Formats: sequence, C-alpha cells, structure tokens
Amino acid sequence: MSYGTVVSPPTPRAPKRLTLLFQLYLTNQASRRFTRLALAGTPLSGEEFAVLSYLHANGPRTLSQVARDLGLPVTSLSTTLAPLAGSGLVERVPHPRDRRARLLALTDQGRTDLLATIPAFSAAYTTLVERLKADGADIEALFSA
Repeated sequence: MSYGTVVSPPTPRAPKRLTLLFQLYLTNQASRRFTRLALAGTPLSGEEFAVLSYLHANGPRTLSQVARDLGLPVTSLSTTLAPLAGSGLVERVPHPRDRRARLLALTDQGRTDLLATIPAFSAAYTTLVERLKADGADIEALFSA
C-alpha cells in the first residue's frame, strides 16, 4: 500500500529581523536564561540577585526609590520583595527622618546569600564580556546605548 510522496519539512530559516524593540525583547529573554543558568546552584535567582545587589550598592532605600531606580511599578516591586522579606533577606526599617516611611535594607542573611552568589555571577559576567569583546563589541558603547 502506498501513501504517496513524502514531503520534507521546509528548511528552517532565521526569523525576520523586526523592530529594535523586538530585538530588545529577545535580548531580555536571552539575558534571563543566561542569568538563570549562571546562578543555578546559588542561593539567589536573577531577580533576587538584582534587588539585593542594588540594596548592597546603594544602602537602604524607600520602596518608591527602589522602584524608580529599577524601572518597575511599585506594585511589581512589592510582589518581588514579599518573598525576600518573608525569607529574611530584606527587612523594612524605620526611616531616620520620616516617621511615616520605611526603608528596605539587606539583612545579615541577605548579605550572606548575596556574597555567596557573587562568584557565579562574576564568572558568568566575565565570560560574557570577553565573548562580546572577542566578537568585536565595544563594551563602553553598549553601556552608553
């Protein structure tokens, strides 16, 4: 019994280059995968590492300051912070000059987990930068862009 001619699937081709915003979306997705793989086996996820790194570098900040600096809506940041506070990595402390405000600050455990994650992040980051340089990328121009 014959079923006719077998048709091979079309050869995959590279996706069409769309807008710069689409390219940024693809870059964001690749960055998230890269960070997830780089931080596998460490105490922190990429989002946790970003928030804790920010607080480590900048010191205690209000929720509004963190949201503004990270480019997030306050509601999204609150959702990200809830498990960090719940697991004792971030705490809310009284603001020294504004009794109504609270500051977000690293706890000792948050600092410990951050320091334990930095070597894996640094190794991945160094590898990424060296690869980009080997491909001819101007790192300073990328930062400026």
